[in-house]
Amino acid sequence: MKMWIIAVALLCPSLGIAQDAVPEPEFNDVFAGLEGGKLVPLERQTPIIQVKSSGFISVNMKTSSEMPGTKSTVRLQSGQPFYFVVRSMFASTPGIDPSTFFTLHRLDVKKKTRGLTMTTVHASVLGATANTDPQAALPVTFSKYGASSFKVAAGSLPPGEYALKSIYSQSVFCFGVD
Repeated sequence: MKMWIIAVALLCPSLGIAQDAVPEPEFNDVFAGLEGGKLVPLERQTPIIQVKSSGFISVNMKTSSEMPGTKSTVRLQSGQPFYFVVRSMFASTPGIDPSTFFTLHRLDVKKKTRGLTMTTVHASVLGATANTDPQAALPVTFSKYGASSFKVAAGSLPPGEYALKSIYSQSVFCFGVD
């Protein structure tokens, strides 16, 4: 009987039965910081979409998303690489590039808010141009993490306010670097 228990205990890890599970967010498209193998909740915000325009014959328009407050309640220390985890329905799908769904942005801080400019438009009687800034997303790398998540490596970030977002969610996950 003892030999049978020992054999089962030795075989379980190779069969994937008793593997150590890594912590993952409970829901899809939810980001968390990763420090020392533990998940750290980030500040979750639902931005307000602002559209501002000015002009008469020549019109300028700007679309931005804004969150209340000038600083996130979650503060990280600069001078080190940052790691995050996001649960995704695509994590178990081979060939999916997570950078097409998830982005990291530096936020512009104003008097009472922080936010991100999404689109600028200039229109006149002669025509119009609209610009989105694909460079606004900061470079990050992704790797598989656990059964249903991606690990996001952001490298070292300068002091400022930041947000991680998914194209499938209205929520953004904010943090600040001091």
